[in-house]
Amino acid sequence: MSDDILAKVLTERKLAEQRAWKALAGYKFYMFGYWAAAWVKYNQLLPPGMVDPSPFRALVEIGRANKEGR
Repeated sequence: MSDDILAKVLTERKLAEQRAWKALAGYKFYMFGYWAAAWVKYNQLLPPGMVDPSPFRALVEIGRANKEGR
């Protein structure tokens, strides 16, 4: 992957994360899902050494706990 494409993917991943948090803060749950999914896709485009863990992991854990009635 060329450096300019890599830089673009990293930039878009960061923007997707920012937009996801902004949507969630505004109770725009559909848009949160859209941008969270975009973050995942951009993350998957990166080479193995540059892949980050999901910044939404804590929310997933909260969802699992509530689903299971904890």
